[in-house]
Amino acid sequence: MLGSYQIARAEVNAPYAREQNIQIVRRQSGGGTIFTDMGTLLYTLITPDPGDMTPANIVREIFAAPIIRALHKLGIPAELKGRNDILVAGKKVCGIAQHARKGRICTHGSLLYDTDLDMLESVLQVDAAKIQSKAISSVRSRVANLKPHMEPPVSTPEFWVLLEEKLSEEWNLVPYTLTEADLAEVDNIYRERFGNPDWGRDRAPRFSLHNSKRFPAGRVEVFLDIAREMVVEAAICGDFLGTVPIRGLEAALEGRPFQYEPIAEALAGIELRPFLGEISTDELLSCLFDEAIT
Repeated sequence: MLGSYQIARAEVNAPYAREQNIQIVRRQSGGGTIFTDMGTLLYTLITPDPGDMTPANIVREIFAAPIIRALHKLGIPAELKGRNDILVAGKKVCGIAQHARKGRICTHGSLLYDTDLDMLESVLQVDAAKIQSKAISSVRSRVANLKPHMEPPVSTPEFWVLLEEKLSEEWNLVPYTLTEADLAEVDNIYRERFGNPDWGRDRAPRFSLHNSKRFPAGRVEVFLDIAREMVVEAAICGDFLGTVPIRGLEAALEGRPFQYEPIAEALAGIELRPFLGEISTDELLSCLFDEAIT
């Protein structure tokens, strides 16, 4: 499952995915690529959007806290580390991403409980700079399953029931059964978006300039089509944790001279956090113009 702004050929071992019949899909939120199977639990929290004034890292901490407390009650010493990872014993067991729409924010994660980690390692092509920045040698050495930390170990469906019980102590959960109309709408959304090849297709434009940089808050990759020193088309990709569609930021670059001052002036009037998470204006400019950050 690709993040909204990622390029599939840079994230996934496509020949292996075809060989193993692994479906490649794209979600609406930012962040990095994840692997899911029947040993992986996906959860989603939909709440009122706290607003752009709340730093993204604080928002993630707020929404990660109930999951972490529920895991603690099951005897699993989980903790939130970095920009969006839940760790156990120093290894990642869950990533978190967000997407904002119509005054609500969707916060979701994927809990590795009994996931096939060999398959995960084989299909994910993780950015070498990301691996080096974490001082580890492979994807496999960075991630782990929750099941070995359960005493006694239980099956994935049994774990989900236990986790739901603990989450019920955090919130007054009311079960909801999807109606036939709901299921028809789910099918419609799948056909129009997530099952549509156009949605999953790589989004980099024809380009005359391509730069990529990794920052503490994620990797940014820019593709610009420049003609007569003007930005004709722009695409911004990466695993940054934005919560709104990146197209608004890309459009702000188009039709402007590709020179530092006009681009910096355009960015000065834009709140970047909804688009790029904690990526700063100076960091984006350094990627656009391949310069060091001063």
